[in-house]
Amino acid sequence: MVAAVLSIVAGAAAPVFAQSAALPRPKTVEISGGVTLVGGYDFGASNAELTPNAGTPPAFVEFKTTNQLKPGFGLQGRIGFVITPALAVEGGMRFTRPTYEARVTDDFEGAPDTTIEETLSQYVFDGALVWHITGARFAGGSAVPFLYGGAGYLRELHEENAFVEEGVEYHAGGGIKWWFGQSGRIGMRAEGGISIRDGGFDFKDGQRIVPVAGASVIYSF
Repeated sequence: MVAAVLSIVAGAAAPVFAQSAALPRPKTVEISGGVTLVGGYDFGASNAELTPNAGTPPAFVEFKTTNQLKPGFGLQGRIGFVITPALAVEGGMRFTRPTYEARVTDDFEGAPDTTIEETLSQYVFDGALVWHITGARFAGGSAVPFLYGGAGYLRELHEENAFVEEGVEYHAGGGIKWWFGQSGRIGMRAEGGISIRDGGFDFKDGQRIVPVAGASVIYSF
């Protein structure tokens, strides 16, 4: 009796495993959409000074500020093409709303410390290569780890969208695609990595490195 039950269960599970083990399927398109979190960074401290004429006493500090860009939640969408079980190409868009915060302190007139905030609109349009680590699949072949890397265009709007800052963005990281059901066409995608940005809303030239993470629903056809 036990042997018969095990035989039935094994027979029912075989199609699911066989279908999942073939993922990722070559020459298919994958579309995903979900949420993302982009880390912030510190601009540092600065002083508002009255600059004296040459030969006069040092500059007079009116007040001090500390500045930062807070982490921002947002939405992301991607479309990719699976070339081989191990290799895919994809493009996507990420939209977040980080908050710039300036903390004003030590006002020479004795005004209370205050915090000024502004919400930015941040867009990234990018392309990437994805390497599926097919030899590390688990959960019966339904879960596939992957690595990714690529570059894109950074566009940020601030001052109520009156000003536009542009730059270049590079990114790399890894994650997991987990497919559900016998068809293996619907699943979840979770990823994390780093985003290297050059340009955009900033107070200095150079690159910034911030962590990024995301989770999406994915559909293959």
